[in-house]
Amino acid sequence: MRTTEHDALTAAENQAADETLETVTSVEAPRFSDLGLSETVLAAVADMGYEAPTPVQAASIPEVLAGRDLLAAAQTGTGKTAAFLLPTMDRLPHVVSPAKKGARGHRRRNAAKGRGPSMLVITPTRELAQQIETVCRAIAARTGHIAVTVVGGVGYVPQKQALARGCDILVATPGRLVDLMEQGAANLDEVSVLVLDEADRTLDMGFLPQVRQIVGACREQRQTLLFSATLDEARVGAITDLVNDPARVEIAPVTSTAETVDQYVLPVSRDAKNGALTAVLKKEGPERVIVFVRTKRRADTCARRLERAGITCGAIHGDRSQAQRERALRDFREGKVQVLVATDVLARGIDITDVRYVVNFDVPEEPTDYIHRIGRTGRAGEEGWSLTFVTKDDVAEFYDIEALMAKTADLYDAEGIDVGDDYPRVSPNRVPAARPAGKKEKKRRRQAKKATDKRRERVREPKQRAPRQRDIERRAARDAARNAAQATEEGSSHPSSRKRPGKVRVREEEAASRMTAPEQRRPNRAERRAARFGEDAVARAEKKRRDAEERENDEAARSRGRSAKGKAARKGRRDQTERAAAERPARDSWRNYDDAAEPRGRRSGSRGGRSGGRDNRGSYGQQNRSRSGRRPGDCGGRR
Repeated sequence: MRTTEHDALTAAENQAADETLETVTSVEAPRFSDLGLSETVLAAVADMGYEAPTPVQAASIPEVLAGRDLLAAAQTGTGKTAAFLLPTMDRLPHVVSPAKKGARGHRRRNAAKGRGPSMLVITPTRELAQQIETVCRAIAARTGHIAVTVVGGVGYVPQKQALARGCDILVATPGRLVDLMEQGAANLDEVSVLVLDEADRTLDMGFLPQVRQIVGACREQRQTLLFSATLDEARVGAITDLVNDPARVEIAPVTSTAETVDQYVLPVSRDAKNGALTAVLKKEGPERVIVFVRTKRRADTCARRLERAGITCGAIHGDRSQAQRERALRDFREGKVQVLVATDVLARGIDITDVRYVVNFDVPEEPTDYIHRIGRTGRAGEEGWSLTFVTKDDVAEFYDIEALMAKTADLYDAEGIDVGDDYPRVSPNRVPAARPAGKKEKKRRRQAKKATDKRRERVREPKQRAPRQRDIERRAARDAARNAAQATEEGSSHPSSRKRPGKVRVREEEAASRMTAPEQRRPNRAERRAARFGEDAVARAEKKRRDAEERENDEAARSRGRSAKGKAARKGRRDQTERAAAERPARDSWRNYDDAAEPRGRRSGSRGGRSGGRDNRGSYGQQNRSRSGRRPGDCGGRR
């Protein structure tokens, strides 16, 4: 009976769920005009070519327009920039008044000199700041707001001048904004809207102290919007206290990847990675490809290697100047370079269209960085694919990535590509782990990897490089010249000495004869001086030198004698004093005695002489004072 009732209840629930699903499916997707945006901002949306809002935009824009604080999480490439710029700029007041017909821009800016910003956007990297500025200017073309961007890697003077003229919106990286605040060039008293974009990445890069300092300089009554790839407390819990009663928008967890991106893995040995990268790019085509590496140095090395292989490249990493990074991005967008080699500084939020595929030359240390890397392709519904090189050193980290995604990558068809011999065996039928490795396991892996690297350094043998053609020709010419010289020596009556490396090149038998024959020996210093100045002059100089040495020795002996005599005299005086004290009769403690044998000025109770201390310094400069017990002319001991 219970089973029948349970089955009936389950069937009813399933039917209700199906009806609800049909109702939700039948509802049309929201449009930008349904979100409460003004006609001005809707015109900007049309200018940018947006047709329908993404899920994060549809969920965030109404909450921001209502004035609430916001905690939003969405995977990369979902339109988070427009999700906070469209509603905030729709209701943002103007510090710099909008332009009127016939009004000039510099007159508007002078009216707001030194004021602003009303809205502050904090982002971790320069590229993200410039991308936000691009979207902001597109919207400001309709709303009339003035935006300024301050980032590192460029000069301070233009940024200070822009802030001094006043602005409505300020887009900044934390480090440069703190520098400008300390110099008194940036004032955040009027900030009413604060946006923290890519908050988890900002904290990962160590900007928490700067963020705290910036937030402390803003108004307390403000709207705070925090956008991140994840809302995990372990990642962004340090700054969630900045929002007040926030609305939470979480569209997709960070573990998900775009369905339009096909993922492949290529097991390869360490020594074959470089050649395999070039082979893959030539096989699949190098146009519109991003190659991700772990370190800045490897990015430059990889770019140079691909250039030598005939593939045009650009490099982006933290040590490149801002002008170099901008030029590399611009050349890649315009198609002037085929491949962009970058570190994880490019993995977050950079919107580069038409990226055909992504190559992970190095497996990222953090599994979430893999999600952001491959998110550079397959954006906005486009199709793309990614390829990850895996060696024995990082295959465990790649398995952590698959555990995070709860799915596996397909094996890449490496036909015609040399992958080496020492590559990991990755099963095509593998099942992802239940969860990624913890901190202890990652620490153990790092220690094991360091030990392996040390063993490799000890057993590494020098590479035997095949001689180049020019080296072969150079050696042949040198051998021919040597043979010709030997033939000349054999035919001559006076054979020349065999050349040896060193300062003096002589034959061994000739050197030995020079060392033994007196007439061939090199004259010493005395002989050279005698030959130059004559025997008498040398003898006089030698006698003068000996006399000087004798005088110095005599003086040293006399000094030693005087020192010994002085010690003996002092010892005698001490002995005499001790004998006198022993022969002196006993004294009464209540009487004052004055012995003539005691030195003047050392008697008990005497105030005369130098023993008087500070009490008689006033009489030091007075001469001929017989009452003070001083001798006439001693000047009080001031000499």
